[in-house]
Amino acid sequence: MEKPTVAPQVLRDQTRAVLLAALLGNFGLHHFYLRQRFPGTLYLLFCWSGVPGVLASLEACRYGLMSTEAWAELYNGGTLGKPMPRWLPLVLVGTPLAILAAILAAMYMGYDF
Repeated sequence: MEKPTVAPQVLRDQTRAVLLAALLGNFGLHHFYLRQRFPGTLYLLFCWSGVPGVLASLEACRYGLMSTEAWAELYNGGTLGKPMPRWLPLVLVGTPLAILAAILAAMYMGYDF
């Protein structure tokens, strides 16, 4: 008698989830990637409002700053995957701060938007 085969667990990549949340999070693609259909559908339904984009930006920062072990526990059942590049959280946090600094500097210099 044959033993039943168990399908291998598909690991969710932390880097891919961060990039999906940062770039296409307004449409909830990171939630669909993480197999969270209800929040993904809500993001997709309300993408016109801009609120999901703000929430997805915060989630991208949260995913990016999360340790590999915590990510594995939450989304991969404790199985460690590839580590995330250490430069990615810096880019996610630094880019909006640099844009904000440029806008504030332009406003201080008298440019009118």
